[in-house]
Amino acid sequence: MRKKSKRLNLIICGAAFVIMIVFLFFVDDPKEIWKAICSASPLYMLLTAVCMLIYWFLEGVILHLVTKEVHSEQTFKNSLSISMIGQYFNCITPFASGGQPIQAYYLMKFGVPLGSALTALLSKFIVYQAMLTIYSAIILIFKLRYVVETNPLMMPLVVIGFIINTAVIAALLMLAFFRKPTVKIAHFAIRLLGKLRIIKNVDAKLKFVDDEMEMYYKNFQFIKKRPALIFKMCLFTLIQLTIYFSISFIIYLAFGLSGTDYITVISCQAFILMISAFVPLPGALGAAEGSYVLFFKGIFGSYVNLSTVIWRFLTFYMAIIVGMVFSVLVNKKGSFAPPEENIPGITSQEK
Repeated sequence: MRKKSKRLNLIICGAAFVIMIVFLFFVDDPKEIWKAICSASPLYMLLTAVCMLIYWFLEGVILHLVTKEVHSEQTFKNSLSISMIGQYFNCITPFASGGQPIQAYYLMKFGVPLGSALTALLSKFIVYQAMLTIYSAIILIFKLRYVVETNPLMMPLVVIGFIINTAVIAALLMLAFFRKPTVKIAHFAIRLLGKLRIIKNVDAKLKFVDDEMEMYYKNFQFIKKRPALIFKMCLFTLIQLTIYFSISFIIYLAFGLSGTDYITVISCQAFILMISAFVPLPGALGAAEGSYVLFFKGIFGSYVNLSTVIWRFLTFYMAIIVGMVFSVLVNKKGSFAPPEENIPGITSQEK
């Protein structure tokens, strides 16, 4: 990621935080804000921070499980550091697109061959996307009526977000189980875009797509042969998502509020994540905060703006701060060339 783009995204994130704070004090009485802060339970507020720490820890555990499978010398310390750096770059890049490339770079920096790094990261992505889609589908089935009744205007956005997440995992599964038809569809789409003059260098694009699909197919064959690993990753991802979705409920309890059940709160949180998935801004800036207010205004009441700031700081800005610290510390160690190593069941992709 270019330094100018990185700096610009950090400035945008910082400006968004300042605007959010100013907005909070503009729409709410500062005295009432201070009163609400003082009335919040310190124990519950501490628990929200602990939830994020557990979330990050599990992120490191999941990355370590799959990386250890392809590179036996990987240490948990390195896996945790790389996962936090990934959190940082996910937050400051549109569509969270910067996390995986930078994690691949740092895995290589710690001695993991490129092919092994790509296998680990892609396997982790497949599991996460699958679990998120299943989680979202279950919530939609049981809470669809709630969204229609309480936030009818948000319903189309929730559905679009769910369709996008489902389409991603569907495309991955199609390539894994129906390789040839998927390649033909991709070729047809690229040639069509070329005829419409939307893209240039059609032959180069076709080769790029073929190479990417070939790499993904081989990676999928690797993970498919390890059901125990898949089960562990799915279990930890399920726990991780539940902890993340639970943060808003703990904030709710911190203000001494009652009347809304746990399932409803984590469902709203899941809907917000669905909506944020297709917003092309770092951290879905604006959309995340706006959808949070709309979904939770009937739950938090007068506390909704303050709870939005607290939630956003915990789940977004704190990740930037902590991830940046990890990035600085890791960069001080210096880099070294990764050793040559073949991945079990996979040809050497880095060559």
